[in-house]
Amino acid sequence: MDWKNLIFSPLDLPDPPEIDMDEFISWHSDQKSYMLKHNQNKVNSTNLYGGYCWHISWAKWWNTYESEEPWICNFDKRFPELVDYLNLFPFTQMKSISFLNQIGGSKVEPHSDPDDFWGMRFYLKNKTKEALYFSRMKEPHNHRIRTMEDPEGNPLKERRNHLDFCKDEKIYAKFPKDRCAWMLNSYRAWHGIDENPTPTGSRITCAIIGDYDKDRLFSLLEASTKKHKEYQIWY
Repeated sequence: MDWKNLIFSPLDLPDPPEIDMDEFISWHSDQKSYMLKHNQNKVNSTNLYGGYCWHISWAKWWNTYESEEPWICNFDKRFPELVDYLNLFPFTQMKSISFLNQIGGSKVEPHSDPDDFWGMRFYLKNKTKEALYFSRMKEPHNHRIRTMEDPEGNPLKERRNHLDFCKDEKIYAKFPKDRCAWMLNSYRAWHGIDENPTPTGSRITCAIIGDYDKDRLFSLLEASTKKHKEYQIWY
């Protein structure tokens, strides 16, 4: 089985833990101040914290994961249950952990994410209808085509049109339950999300990026295929 062709699947992992959302909102405010001060230039800050489809929070960032205090604003002490859950994912090193809170009334245009082949995700909160969809690439790629940057990472004047690279299709993801772990593939498909008809805070996705533990990864994909085959999307 060629796992590179697996576009989407729920994962055979326990349900994400419930957390104190008031504490999460407080932590989001703290990390926002930290990120604006230390890790975002003016352009990125404008894009990330205004006129964007997400409110984003980082538990780890690319320049913190190797530091003595890798968890931003004491995330590990404030949410130890989430740290335990994150450790179930098949990584030898988690380098970026973000929480994406879709803003009410916003939609997410088709794009690719900066993972390797298999992007690990879970819904911390999800009170909305099925809205995540995929458009498969016209040709199978073994690399990511960036949405808003050239291959060297320089910003483009305008975002790429997914129809230049992807099939004209929308294949909607289906989930076994509202809150669960799942994966997506940004090398062989782009994905988007329909307009959020519910208030901000109704859908919060955690995205984990890092170095894979390949043995654990492929064992997880195998187990997930056995358990959730009817939900999977393939190239």
